[in-house]
Amino acid sequence: GSPCRGVPPPATPRHKRPSLFSAFKIASNTLVTFVKRLGVLFVRACRQNMRDGKINVVRLLASVGQAVLFSEIFKGVVPGPPTAKSIADRTALISFGVINMSMLALMKTLDLFGKEKPVVAREQMRKQYSGFEYLISKALAEIPINTGYAVAFAYVLKQKTGLQCTLQTLCEAFCLLTITGTSMGFAIGSLTNSAEMALSTGVPLMVVLMVVGVINPSGVDLSNPPPLFIQYLKNASPIKWAIEALCVAEYRGMKFAKPKRRAFWDLPKMGALALVKDGNQVLDELGLGPATYKGIMINLALLTAVHLGISFIGLTWFQPHFVQASMEDYSSSEKDKEASPDRTFTKISSTANNMNQQPMNVPLVKSKKM
Repeated sequence: GSPCRGVPPPATPRHKRPSLFSAFKIASNTLVTFVKRLGVLFVRACRQNMRDGKINVVRLLASVGQAVLFSEIFKGVVPGPPTAKSIADRTALISFGVINMSMLALMKTLDLFGKEKPVVAREQMRKQYSGFEYLISKALAEIPINTGYAVAFAYVLKQKTGLQCTLQTLCEAFCLLTITGTSMGFAIGSLTNSAEMALSTGVPLMVVLMVVGVINPSGVDLSNPPPLFIQYLKNASPIKWAIEALCVAEYRGMKFAKPKRRAFWDLPKMGALALVKDGNQVLDELGLGPATYKGIMINLALLTAVHLGISFIGLTWFQPHFVQASMEDYSSSEKDKEASPDRTFTKISSTANNMNQQPMNVPLVKSKKM
């Protein structure tokens, strides 16, 4: 008989389900790899900031100098009890300070993010890291420096002027504004391919958001709201939220000092604010009566989260695409070169002529006579 008779067939191997221990091990290895890549990217970003140390010092001095300049321009905001006449200067000082810090954060991020975008795209194609890891590491490296500018600006502004809100409130508002401006630069830079395109896109956009975000000196009529697209632009403006937060913190509960002699020139000269009696009435005329400082700051933080989400989408799906070359294309190009050597010589000679026509920055040195 057959020697295999009565022998059962071999059992079909079954795939074992991964145990809880193996799943935990895979997750821990993934987390360790993520932390390592994040650390490497963070160290590289910090080294970039160290290389730009002189530029960062200049930006810090510029922030301090602008705070001093604003305090000299708006001299109505002096230390001591606030007066009704100082409303115009207070509102203008807050508005110009917000515009200044938001533009500084945006321009710095647009320039840096736009320059690094091609390198990041090339490294992501090699699967070295993900867009999320790059975004987190860049935010951790850039945000502390930018908030340092905001703290210096807020401190000097508080010391040189008579703003009534506390230094902590002033620093909170300007720091969160700077973080929002930085995240906005991340979002615009992730959707563009170069620093030039990022700047040409971000600056006009910021100007539009500045126009719709500033406080109207003639007051706000809540019964006549603006068109819907204007409302959307206002909600997307970090300048709007920062100005409103600082105005609420400045005017809420403010009592005006009564002058010894009541005169016409002691009244404010800003449209609907001409006959106000206290800070709460100022907020009512500006359309900020029911607003709260905490609620406005939450809206500004949500806007920052939206910008970071757009940045992640841009770094993940808005990358340059490359065509993979094949051996057939390479062989055909080599045949074309062999078939037409004159064309190659002409191209090289024309390139050499162009290089010879360009001026060379070489210092002239007198030759020594032997």
